[in-house]
Amino acid sequence: MITGVIGGIGGGDGGPLGPITGIIGGITGGDGGSPLDILTGIIGGIAGGDLGNNPVTGVIQTGIDILQGVESLKTEIINTGINTVADTIIGVFPQAEHPVGDLANLGTLTFETSRDTVNGTLEAISDLAGADFGGAMGNATGVIGTLINNGSTAADIIQHVVGEDLLGGGIIGGIGGGDGGPLGAITGIIGGIGGGDGGPLGPITGIIGGITGGGDGGPLGAITGIIGGITGGGDGGPLGP
Repeated sequence: MITGVIGGIGGGDGGPLGPITGIIGGITGGDGGSPLDILTGIIGGIAGGDLGNNPVTGVIQTGIDILQGVESLKTEIINTGINTVADTIIGVFPQAEHPVGDLANLGTLTFETSRDTVNGTLEAISDLAGADFGGAMGNATGVIGTLINNGSTAADIIQHVVGEDLLGGGIIGGIGGGDGGPLGAITGIIGGIGGGDGGPLGPITGIIGGITGGGDGGPLGAITGIIGGITGGGDGGPLGP
């Protein structure tokens, strides 16, 4: 009887201390959905658990996912617009294919770099929120690599545009009337109007030259001959010796 009483007082099943030990066990994180279960779950999520199942960091991850989606959509829309404009210009002025195409590539590369940098940075923030320091370092390294690689590519494109398309005569030569350039026909017309061979003023300059007596067989050729004879310059003229 005495041991039964002691056992009951000590918290055995049905003893007066049973409810107390149950409460203590629940508070310390025992089974049954105790208050500390929620806290330990949150702590586990912050310390690298599943962020999506965590009521605090899950909100952060959801916001990051939205921002990444917006950045990717923005880049896709802008780059599509750049390529469409470039294709339209090249279709009208085929000679401008290289400078326009290169500039379009530079523009799309710029926005792609922005997208990858922003999204990579957001991923690093997400990793830090989950205490995944290794993942955060990996994403940060990826962002730096993107900046270095794309920066090198951009420098090559700029060098090509300036060195070959502009200073090399690609676009300036075309605009200035080079072979096949948009002003080539204009310079040809100007040359023709100025009296070049086969130009529309060629016959007119010929007539003028003949009238002034310069051309053999011109309409004033006989007149100048007669005048020369009358003045005594020509052999056998009426005023000759």
